[in-house]
Amino acid sequence: MPKIKKKAYAAKRRPEEEMRSIAHHVAEFVAPRRKQALIAASVVLSLIIAFSAYALVQSSRDKKASQLLPAALEYYSPAKGIPPDYGKALELYRDIGGKYSGTLSGAVARYYAGNCLVALGRRDEAVAEYRKFLDDYSGYKFLSALVCQRLGYVYADLGNQAEAVKAFERAEALAGPGLATVELARLYERSGKTAEAEKKYKEITEKLPGTRWAFEAMTKVQKPGISLNAPSAAPAAAKPAQK
Repeated sequence: MPKIKKKAYAAKRRPEEEMRSIAHHVAEFVAPRRKQALIAASVVLSLIIAFSAYALVQSSRDKKASQLLPAALEYYSPAKGIPPDYGKALELYRDIGGKYSGTLSGAVARYYAGNCLVALGRRDEAVAEYRKFLDDYSGYKFLSALVCQRLGYVYADLGNQAEAVKAFERAEALAGPGLATVELARLYERSGKTAEAEKKYKEITEKLPGTRWAFEAMTKVQKPGISLNAPSAAPAAAKPAQK
């Protein structure tokens, strides 16, 4: 009997000993990695703090830059009757863009700097300015779309239709159907690419209904037996827009 009790006692203790053994092994496994886990957590926390601080700094910089934009705008688009001073506006916009790069207001300044160069007739410099903007501020989709449109016009003025088409296509991809779509249709039509032009004009009538662009496109859409470039009667809906 004593032997049986001893064995029963041993059997009752065995699961507890196994649990202690498992806990011991787990502790041995975790202990050397605890330091790594703490280091990783510290790194993540540091990154969060750094990002938050950067965001606060950028917000402060953007606010300062936005306060400088109106002064430049007064030279770029002055009150009625006063001629614009694009040279002075360019100087101010470049100063804002340089000091506050990486901010939204800095991006706006860079956009207007390119516009000033166009107005001054310095088209090659404007192309470089716009392309630099697209490299530096690709994250601002709306502004990038506007820059691509401007770039398309500059290339068209320079006689570089291939690059103009690329710029308008990129603007359309960023902002969706709009003015860039209209300019693409016109470029295709002028270059004799009838199928491409008609496709764009149809897209305008479908996706931009009720706009003056849609009325224009309705007069251009291919009809049986009528060439896209041949004169055709405008539909009744287009008559009000032709007045």
